[in-house]
Amino acid sequence: MRNKAMMFVFFIYLVLAFIFNPLAFGALKEVKVRVSWEPVAGGAAAVGAIALNEKLFEKYAEKFGYKVIPESLEFPGGPPQNEAMAAGQVDIDMHMSSMPIVARIFAGIKCTLVGMSGSHISNALMVRPGSPINDVSQIAGKTVGLVLGSSSHYLLASIVYYHMGKSIPDAGIKLVGMGVAEAMKMPKGIDVAAIWVPHRFIGPLNGLCELLVDGDGYTGKGHKTPGVRLPEVKKSWAYPEGYNTDRLYLWAADKFLKEYPDLVTAWLLAYWEAQDIIVGNREKGFNLINKWWKTDREVVEHVFDCYAEPAGVRNCPIILEWDVLTAIKTSEFVNHLKLREKPLTWDQLKPLVIGGADVQKKAWEMRGKKPSIDDMIKGFQGKSKRYGEIIVNGGAPCWMWGEIPDWGKRIYRTGPFKIE
Repeated sequence: MRNKAMMFVFFIYLVLAFIFNPLAFGALKEVKVRVSWEPVAGGAAAVGAIALNEKLFEKYAEKFGYKVIPESLEFPGGPPQNEAMAAGQVDIDMHMSSMPIVARIFAGIKCTLVGMSGSHISNALMVRPGSPINDVSQIAGKTVGLVLGSSSHYLLASIVYYHMGKSIPDAGIKLVGMGVAEAMKMPKGIDVAAIWVPHRFIGPLNGLCELLVDGDGYTGKGHKTPGVRLPEVKKSWAYPEGYNTDRLYLWAADKFLKEYPDLVTAWLLAYWEAQDIIVGNREKGFNLINKWWKTDREVVEHVFDCYAEPAGVRNCPIILEWDVLTAIKTSEFVNHLKLREKPLTWDQLKPLVIGGADVQKKAWEMRGKKPSIDDMIKGFQGKSKRYGEIIVNGGAPCWMWGEIPDWGKRIYRTGPFKIE
């Protein structure tokens, strides 16, 4: 009788062990996961490529009892990613900058913010080598080539405001819409190009253009005083980070997040480890991402050194207050362009952010609660060899929204595009 009781207890133990730890019996639930990314998204693209190539997603998914089969979907930019997410063709996506995510939010696409994939998006204004334009004030009345409605458009508007106190039209600046690769070549008819990484490094290396000023306020060879940080950047709401802030975001489709929250945590952990790898092994990052970029090693190193994640300055793919404020402020620029009647509000963003807070907190706890909350609040600062000082504004993590009075709102700063 006693033996039967012991066998019954052992049987119950086995059943519970299977329920709570199916890995002990080799039983993994197979799930196909569609992950979209942008190979041209600067240093963040290299991090995402490592996470996929090194099978880090599979590694962490197993810890939760899943065998994932990732399908890698490549996109050239944010708008087509928005279309794919809206059509239900994507489960997790990354590398969406603040301009397309504002469009996504306004469109009501059913997905949730679950993390950050990139910081310190170093857009820049470029001029021809030997151009007579060697000061920011001299772009007044000139013609600028750029992607209209993009993050580089936003940067141009911010620089013009903080240097001249005017809007782009009021400064007499004419805009010509063109792709980044074309603008980098400084074609006839434009005086200035507003472009982003990696093109801002490719252009000078090939003698096509030179840096006038970038998003941090640092000047290059195209400026009369190269290698300095212009004082006007201190007027910005985004200081000390730059003229404005931009980020690359991680999203999960609502349906996928609801059904597989642990797999979203697994993806965050995979992305986090990929950041560790690229910081410690630049060679691996270069060899992998250059399958897409096909450019010089020096360009890739510059890209890695100007992004906060591969540069080792921000190792925290958690949504913080400044990451949400970035979306708010970007929506104010969209409103300024009269593309939307009103900017986003904190109340609109709260459910999108809170919905992904638990998976982020879980990933952070599994990483040993590092960085600390105090470190997140302070923000991130460091120096890389080729770029120099990098500053990324931080804030409290998203899971503290309900604990801190006026979470996010407390760091809000006015200007320059707020329309009352």
